[in-house]
Amino acid sequence: MQQEEQIRELLERYNKGECTPQEILLLEKWYELVAGGKDSSPLLSSADEDRLAAALRVAIETKGKPVSTRWRLLSPSWRTAAVWIGLIVVGGWSFIQLQKRSQRSHNPQQVAFNEISTGYEQLRKVILPDSSVVWLNSATHLFVHPDFARHRELRLKGEAFFEVRHDVEHPFVVQAGNASTVVFGTAFNISAYPAAGQLRISLQSGKIGVQYDSKAGKAEKMLQPGQLLIYDKERGTGEIEQQSPGEMDVWTAGRLVFYKTPLREALAQIEARYGLHIIYDDVLKNQTITARFENTALEKVLEHLSFGWDLHFSRQKDTLHVR
Repeated sequence: MQQEEQIRELLERYNKGECTPQEILLLEKWYELVAGGKDSSPLLSSADEDRLAAALRVAIETKGKPVSTRWRLLSPSWRTAAVWIGLIVVGGWSFIQLQKRSQRSHNPQQVAFNEISTGYEQLRKVILPDSSVVWLNSATHLFVHPDFARHRELRLKGEAFFEVRHDVEHPFVVQAGNASTVVFGTAFNISAYPAAGQLRISLQSGKIGVQYDSKAGKAEKMLQPGQLLIYDKERGTGEIEQQSPGEMDVWTAGRLVFYKTPLREALAQIEARYGLHIIYDDVLKNQTITARFENTALEKVLEHLSFGWDLHFSRQKDTLHVR
């Protein structure tokens, strides 16, 4: 039975000391229910109950140091324990699997993700197996979980705009650098070019949660429509800005848009969009750019930046020098 296999796996991991704190907490809560002697209609056969009861007893009694003194039962009904574990696993196992999936996401070697990419000067529209739509900006790499129907997990290097199909049972998770974005159905944009000093996540509609590394450990923020989270990779800080939702996906139509974007980040996007190699002859000034270009030729973009931000460009074939 699937429930029996799930229970046995958790018991084996507990006995080996491999359970996460969340899984241990669930086990303790399960024990509290069992010890309470609540009645229930059986989910498992009598033989299954006996086998699982024996496995639970062995797992707990052979453990060197019980997690809690609550594990020490006085004359328990092991058949009742098996029934209650069978009942509770239906609600608790999805949480456990989510925790295990989150752990696996930090080790990309465990699963061979499928790669979809774009080159310089290329935009691409991708329809995922669940009918969600992803727009990939230039020089972007998207890695898709091979079993996407059950594990809606993605890795992103570059920039992408997501229109996610709602599925409450299968959260949509995008890992980009040191940030993880979890959604159930919404439209949002992530800019996460590896060479950039910032990671930007903006929400057009719906609601998303973002977890990222900070100096004090893991930090989390919930975004509302019209909010832009700017994560500074070096400082490990995240700040929220307000942005017009209508501006978040305009690049999918070929436009080039900057919103309070540091000069180096803007030039990195220009590098990807126009297929250039940019070399900085001098240290860039600490300035930000807010500008919008409508399918503009490279020469016009550089002319605008030269005039507005006192930059000087010289080009040799595909190499652009900035000073």
